[in-house]
Amino acid sequence: MLRATLVGGVLVWLLTAPTLTLPAQVGRIDTNDGRHGIWNVAWVARTLTTQPRRLLDANIFHPHTGTLAYSEMNLVAGALAVPWYVLTGEPLAATNGAIAVALVLAFVLMAGLVRGLSGSEAAGLVAATAFTFCPYVSARTAHVQLLMILGFPLVMLAFHRTAAQPSVPRGVMLGASLAFSALACGYYGIFAGLMLAVAGLVAARLDRRYWTALLAAVATSAILLGPVYVAFVRARAASGVPPLRWLPEHAREYSANLSAYLASGAFAHSWWLDALAGVQMWKDVLFPGIGVVLLAAMGVRAAWCTPHRRVVLIYGLLAVTSFWASFGPDAGLYRLIYLLVPGTALIRAPARFAIVVTFALSVLAGFAVARFEHRWRWLPALIVCLLVAELGVRTPQWGWPSWPLHVRPPLTAADRYLARLPTGVVLEFPFPYVRNDLHNHARAMFWSTYHWHPLVNGYSDLIPADFTDMAVQIRNFPDGTTFELARQRHVRYVLWRIDRYDEASRRVLQQRIEAWSSCLMPLVVEPDGWLYQVIRWPADTSPGSCSSTLPASDVDRRAGEREEHDQHGADEG
Repeated sequence: MLRATLVGGVLVWLLTAPTLTLPAQVGRIDTNDGRHGIWNVAWVARTLTTQPRRLLDANIFHPHTGTLAYSEMNLVAGALAVPWYVLTGEPLAATNGAIAVALVLAFVLMAGLVRGLSGSEAAGLVAATAFTFCPYVSARTAHVQLLMILGFPLVMLAFHRTAAQPSVPRGVMLGASLAFSALACGYYGIFAGLMLAVAGLVAARLDRRYWTALLAAVATSAILLGPVYVAFVRARAASGVPPLRWLPEHAREYSANLSAYLASGAFAHSWWLDALAGVQMWKDVLFPGIGVVLLAAMGVRAAWCTPHRRVVLIYGLLAVTSFWASFGPDAGLYRLIYLLVPGTALIRAPARFAIVVTFALSVLAGFAVARFEHRWRWLPALIVCLLVAELGVRTPQWGWPSWPLHVRPPLTAADRYLARLPTGVVLEFPFPYVRNDLHNHARAMFWSTYHWHPLVNGYSDLIPADFTDMAVQIRNFPDGTTFELARQRHVRYVLWRIDRYDEASRRVLQQRIEAWSSCLMPLVVEPDGWLYQVIRWPADTSPGSCSSTLPASDVDRRAGEREEHDQHGADEG
């Protein structure tokens, strides 16, 4: 365990740089999925330590509540991020720390799983290297939940222990591990459940204790996941949006093709990508790696005629069936899973089954290494080095090995000032309003992690209907109509990322703000950001009506009452 932890820690530090070398400065802030993930993890980490009762009431889509449940909640990643956030207060450090810890745990658990199956610690280290740093993982750096691969070895480790000595306590631990995997990533929870179904049937025997333990696992998983699922469903229902349900046909676009299983972002594989693109463009990055494929083939041959035959059959079936399912509805198996397995309607990317393929191949590879070790004790160490050389990713900014992370720009003066202001609802511009552009609200979500005020802005898998209707109009703020929309949402601060406007748009915006200057008080006016406070609400749609309505002192008093209410909620939490 100690050796696996040390090796895993060193490899995570090396192969994911600068995740741990510059944790508070870098992240996938170049994509909206990356920004959303950073916001999500930071929100969970912060709220778990301050207001846990308000965990689902994330600071987006104000005044909607339960908004964390509008997409993947990342509860496990957020929990892993807590110590990093407490120590630094930095959302990037929280996210990078959670990812690093999750990968180290995945390495240690995988090493323990294969060591227990093969009897070789060296085989466990090789399998853990092949699995933890496979091209699938390094291609998902913008999706925090897809980096939570630790659930797979955890679940199968618990399964093999339960199968070897079945008992209710071990069944309970198996169920808890499955629930943990589901909370880490919804996709992976379903995949892990399917893995258990396959493994449970292959390892089945006429033993009452065995089936009792499996029933205990199912019951435990349901008990642990039930309250979370109910809260998740209720929060989404409260949004007023009909439940999302993907049909098999919707998954066709996100299914694997053959070239995807040859595509890789690893530096050692880049030489064949141009030739591959000329044959068939890949739809995803799913290649397990040359080393693991060769070792897995040798592992099957080495262990087939040994007492490990049933284990080889389990992981061989997992590899084959997951590969088949990853091709989506046209291949057939995915349609069958869709019909039989609850929750599959939430899955629209069958290609993600490929992580189970790599997981199963990595386990099988361990049996080959265990056999080689008897003759050449130095060979496993060499194989680890070769896998590191093969699987490392090269990025232009950081070189080899590294992940495609980007340095966060400095906070603007408006962001720094906003972080010191009393709690109030923020309306940030530009305000994307076209359906295909709504994901750009993730920019505002990311920057909100440095002030945590409630936001009118928001983006998630589920978008409230009133948000899309409002977005088309409020983009013209300030005018008579949009002031009323802002008042309905209790807006207190308005922030324009002015460096994202061209010169003509700035002039028009400045003229509109000057026309409504009796309602808006400037707080920060800098080339990169304009921050204003709403000090009065107009009585009608004319700019002159501001002077006779709610005075600034009343605005400040009401804001103080809101801040006191928020603080009371924090004390209760």
